[in-house]
Parts: sequence; structure tokens; C-alpha cells
Amino acid sequence: LHRRRHSFPTRRSSDLRLFATISYIPLLFGLLRSQRFDSIVLYAVPTFGWQTIILAKMFKVPVLYRALDVSHKIRESIFEKPIQSAEHFIYHRATRISANNPAMARYCEVSGSRTLPTEVNLPPLDASHFGESTNASSVTRDILGIRDGEKVLMYMGSFFYFSGLLEVIHSFHDAKYKDQGFKLVLVGGGEQDEELRLLVRDLGLETSVIFTGFVDYKVLGDYLQLADIFINPMKPDLVSNTAFPHKVLQYMASGKPVVSTQLCGLFETFGNESGIVWVDQSEQVASAAVELAQNPKAIIEKVAAQSRAVEQLLDLDKSIDSFAGAILRTIDGEVR
Repeated sequence: LHRRRHSFPTRRSSDLRLFATISYIPLLFGLLRSQRFDSIVLYAVPTFGWQTIILAKMFKVPVLYRALDVSHKIRESIFEKPIQSAEHFIYHRATRISANNPAMARYCEVSGSRTLPTEVNLPPLDASHFGESTNASSVTRDILGIRDGEKVLMYMGSFFYFSGLLEVIHSFHDAKYKDQGFKLVLVGGGEQDEELRLLVRDLGLETSVIFTGFVDYKVLGDYLQLADIFINPMKPDLVSNTAFPHKVLQYMASGKPVVSTQLCGLFETFGNESGIVWVDQSEQVASAAVELAQNPKAIIEKVAAQSRAVEQLLDLDKSIDSFAGAILRTIDGEVR
């Protein structure tokens, strides 16, 4: 993860986005008038999305919308309702929708009263980037203050308000896991960063809960190799249930076991045979991870199952071919 310190919108970034919603219109109009496009692949919603749908229809260019998340729920914002309206506009009118998981596809169809084609194209994963490195790692347990024999529970990603990390830290403290030789390592940052750090300080967990901040993608695999168990404690709600957290795919590719809340998009894709340990609530993630960490036989079985799931579902070439097929179907006007 290579990002600036704060991933949440600043006043300046919000102003630039508002400006972009207007300035983009003449730019795209000029492009569509001067050049011939077979299709447009659209990722944006409020900033460029609805404008693209309108202008593309004027110039009779089909639009493939790549649905990755519920935009109006990603961050708490005063613009939630307008963003939601932009979502519905796009969901209803895009020529074709390519969703990254079944739950997201279903949400687009229902929310947008959609009658046009929708399909699921799972994202590609370069699993080789997250496997055990053959080179000496630039990141060691010593650097992070992890002693020999201590077990590491690791979270990697953005600290969104629905991350479930507050619940994990409380569970970690209440069950006294630091006294049992466990460390909680949080790789990333975001809108909850300050709140999480204050909670850790108030609970006296400064030596047991380690914040690394965002790290460069080039060394992310090295960080992930320090984990014994990965956790995905996202609170089950609309935004998380329709998401397909890429962190979980990277966890699985790292060859370490994963404990996750049972989110619809993830569970409908991987199911019970994938090796992922599923729990119902964020509060249960830490205890399930600690229990798994103390069962070497179960770890071996879970990791083997995860490896099979990654190979079968997230093969790089197959995923790219699948998405390329969606683009071609958009151009050809296929109705299936």
C-alpha cells in the first residue's frame, strides 16, 4: 500500500472533485466528437460516472461499468445522497455491468432496477508477489519489536469506519492476548488512524499493537510474511457485504491462514471449502485467530485449501480473459 498519510478526503481534494465533475464534461465531449471509440470502461461514480453515461449515449458508445464497491457508503460524507443518486443512474443505464463479486452484481441489479446485462468477473491476483521471498527481507520481526516465539495477528489495508478494528483491539485487551505471547500488527492507515492509536494508548497496549503506517507495494509481501494469522474483521453491513476486499486475496496468496467475518461477497465466492475461517461478528475475530494460531495441524489444512482456492478462482490469465470478454460483449451488444 503506497499512499499519502491521510487517505480520507481533505477540503482541497473535495473542492477539486467538485470542479472535476464540471470540467470533465467538455473534455469527454471533445474526445467523443473527435475520435471513434468502440466502448468506454467506466470505474468512476460521482466524479465522472453520470456524465460519461449521458455523453456516451449521445455519441452511441456503449459503456461497461466496473462495479467494485458501494460508493456512497465508503466514507461518511455530506454528499452521500447525491453519490447514491449517481450510483442508481449508472446502474440503471450502463450498457453492461462487470461486478467483482456476486453480491455486488446483485446489489447493482436491485438498486438500479436493472434490465440490461450484468455479469461477475473476479479480479486478477498476482500471487507471486505475495509468496515467501527468496531474498533477505528488508523487514524483520526485530524491527517491529516482535520477539522470538511471539505470534502475530495482522491486518492490512485502510482503516475505514467499518473496519472492525476497534472491536478487535478491545477483544485483544479484554482477553489479555498480549500476556499469551500475541502481537497485533496493523499495516495501513486512514480515517480511523487517530482513534485507533488513542484507544491503544488508553488500554496500555502500545507494545502489543504495532502500527506500521502505509508501506510501499514493493515490500508489502515482506510485511505479510511476518504474520502468523491474517484477520479481516470488517463489520457486516451494506458496504462490506457487497465488497470483495483485495486484502483477503493477498492474505491467501501469502500462504498464511485467514480469519474473516462472513461477508456476502467473500463467502459467496469462496464458501466453506476455501480454508478461510469464518465468524459472524468483528468481536469474534481475535479469539478465532488466537485459537487457530495454537493449532498447527489446522493451519496446514487451511493454508492448503486457500492455495487451491486462489489457483482455481483468481488465476491471473483467466481473470484477465474474463474481463476482456466482458469488454467484447459490451462492444458486440450481447444480451446475456
